[in-house]
Amino acid sequence: MKEKLKRIIGDFSKKKILIIGDIMIDKYIYGEVTRISPEAPVQIVKVKREVYTLGGAGNVANNIRSLDAKSVVVSVVGEDKEGELLRKLLKNKDISFELIKTKKPTTIKTRVIGQQQQLLRIDYENIQDVNSEQLLKAIKKEMKNCNGVIISDYAKGVVTKELVKTVDLLAGKKPVVIDPKHKELDYYKNATIITPNEKEAYELSNLDLKIDLKEVITHLENKLNCKVIVTRGEKGISFLKEGKQIDVPTIAREVYDVSGAGDTVISALTLAVCSGADLEEAALIANQAAGIVVGKFGTATTTRKELLFGFEKMNAKIKTREEIIQIRKELKKKGKKVVFTNGCFDILHIGHVRLLQKAKEYGDILILGLNTDASVRRLKGPSRPVNNQEDRAEVISGLESVDYIVFFGEDTPVEIIKKLKPDVHVKGGDYNPHDYKQMQEAKTVHEYGGVVEIIKLTDGKSTTNIINKMNFLHNEKSSSH
Repeated sequence: MKEKLKRIIGDFSKKKILIIGDIMIDKYIYGEVTRISPEAPVQIVKVKREVYTLGGAGNVANNIRSLDAKSVVVSVVGEDKEGELLRKLLKNKDISFELIKTKKPTTIKTRVIGQQQQLLRIDYENIQDVNSEQLLKAIKKEMKNCNGVIISDYAKGVVTKELVKTVDLLAGKKPVVIDPKHKELDYYKNATIITPNEKEAYELSNLDLKIDLKEVITHLENKLNCKVIVTRGEKGISFLKEGKQIDVPTIAREVYDVSGAGDTVISALTLAVCSGADLEEAALIANQAAGIVVGKFGTATTTRKELLFGFEKMNAKIKTREEIIQIRKELKKKGKKVVFTNGCFDILHIGHVRLLQKAKEYGDILILGLNTDASVRRLKGPSRPVNNQEDRAEVISGLESVDYIVFFGEDTPVEIIKKLKPDVHVKGGDYNPHDYKQMQEAKTVHEYGGVVEIIKLTDGKSTTNIINKMNFLHNEKSSSH
């Protein structure tokens, strides 16, 4: 998959994306906070500098340009100085545009920052719907020369039901990807993909919060006749593949600022789809891009170079047995405490993530022994694994807690443990580390002086339970027909 992802990202520079939606200015006021106002119990910010950046549809266009593709924005602005400022900001970023003047004021979001923390946000906006023949004329003109369309909906008046319907008709076979903010399903029918966050997905579906996300996505896809990718903050991205929910975990090392992360997701996702990616490949690329920008401050973007480097770094975690043995020797020389754990990790879930996070706490470096497909079949049966070993390794390599991954094909990790001699071996479950019949590898670890740690698994969270639940829901749905 790695080589195909690199090829897809490499093709970004050949694409041009039309962005339609609510454009705005993101204004940042940076200052120092040293005292409280004598007039009221509020902080006094001594202003040091002000920064103006592209927001909304403008930030989407900026993300497209940062990824080396061409972008053109069609939107509306006010007959004011802020509208002129937007034109200047777009020109500075080499972004083409058609901005229709209206009597509505230009939208501005002002964030006050003190000691690198957001203290306050002030919004200037008018959310009245815009019905402009000039807008539709500009969309029709720009549609001819683009490879795909992004509708950046911030519910500020540009995106209406009529506009989306017109865009879908004009686009033909070109992908139309929408970041939705309205709570009415009718706005987004027949798009190619919509990218709501988890809260927006539930609101759009009008389903109870107790309903599983899988059912919410299924409901939306059936009602809208389009694919749905849900962004879930620190939980990553979720979507359906052949009726099964796929969760791509976040790869952010440290979440610094989530401003504009949704814009980055839709930009990378659309470019990937336009460059030949399937839904899973596009989601992986979009998730990687989002993980980069949330580690930056402000309404940030990522570059194609950063994106490629991110995938190189992720795949650099996957080692052959010979490589990991040599790495273990080097780590021992440096005095690093090495932790080892193992498993199938077929459908990654919260129980896995918590286990790996806890395992990492026992040392400096965590090595994961991942069962090969053949060993999973022997252990779990002919219908497993759901995901092949390369895909499982690539998804897990996105977790910050895991430093290295090595495949092993035996039924137990005894042989690889003999070679690595980790300082700590972690096992998830209800085991007695001194019962060597129950836990064969514990004897090996104790013989060379290592430590065995048992971590209780999260109740009710397992790949088997997920599969059983999917089968139950499938059977229930079939019987209802």
